[in-house]
Amino acid sequence: MKTRSLWIMAVCSLSLSACYKEIDLEQYRPKPTLVLNCVCSPDTVVRASVSRTVFFTDHREDDPTLTDATVSLTVNGVPTGTMRYDEASKLYVSDVVPQAGDRIEVRAVHALGEAIGTDMIPEQIPVERVGLKFRTYEDPDRIIVTPGGPVYGQSYEATYRITFTDPASVRNYYCIRIENNNGIPAETLDYSHDKVFLAQQEIMDGVTTDTRIYGDEGRTFTDDLFDGQTYTMEIVQTAPYYGRHSRPYRIILYSLSEPYYHYLTGILNVDDESFNSDLVDWGFSEPNAYYSNVNGGTGIVGAVQCSVYTVDLESVMPAD
Repeated sequence: MKTRSLWIMAVCSLSLSACYKEIDLEQYRPKPTLVLNCVCSPDTVVRASVSRTVFFTDHREDDPTLTDATVSLTVNGVPTGTMRYDEASKLYVSDVVPQAGDRIEVRAVHALGEAIGTDMIPEQIPVERVGLKFRTYEDPDRIIVTPGGPVYGQSYEATYRITFTDPASVRNYYCIRIENNNGIPAETLDYSHDKVFLAQQEIMDGVTTDTRIYGDEGRTFTDDLFDGQTYTMEIVQTAPYYGRHSRPYRIILYSLSEPYYHYLTGILNVDDESFNSDLVDWGFSEPNAYYSNVNGGTGIVGAVQCSVYTVDLESVMPAD
């Protein structure tokens, strides 16, 4: 019996070893190409980063930034000269502050090749007003231990009603973000109260029991449902409530160029907590490739304007 058991173990071991095959990934290593990234805004001079692609098995111990590229800027078809490399920021910097309607072309030339990207600065769409609603409630998910025994803590629900006017006769692209004065995203935002985000939610997300739409880092959207209209967007925030105190937030409405919209949408879709991003994490779905409008390499040359509106939730909190 013992001999038979050993024979079975030997056969199983051979079967298992047959399921594995050593693969030399180095044979799939592509030649490095240029990565050109530049996001233009009237808030600052045009700056760009130039680096090389990194193979996924590399430990990225070496900085992929390229300091010896020749980077040139063209605005509305007129060359403005070569951008200088700034060692502190590791960026190529120009002296040009672009304006709405300017067409920007950034060209990087290196021994690895040539990469070119173009985009146009969009018009700024201002936030006209922000209405606030606020309520507190006993939260069964927050249990506080007291000398008299455990009690439920309180949480709050704040509703932001953000109003802006979309220009007519042109397709517009946006991103909305709520953050505190330190630039930290507002916690636990739910976008499912607004038809814009409900419309863009993929059918696959409907298989989950959680109907909320997350996105603390922000969410992108278009004007497909309100082209040329004044629109009020509704976003709900929940967080623990510790009594009345100052809680300022910045509501930022980004007006995006079309290329930057596609690129940013891909970034935020990977970062959010949707069912589809869970499928990617679990290995059941392929991750989406990031959008690129760079010819001869990869990356993004995008454009953005932003409008900032500040509110303080203390103004609608109940008196202690």
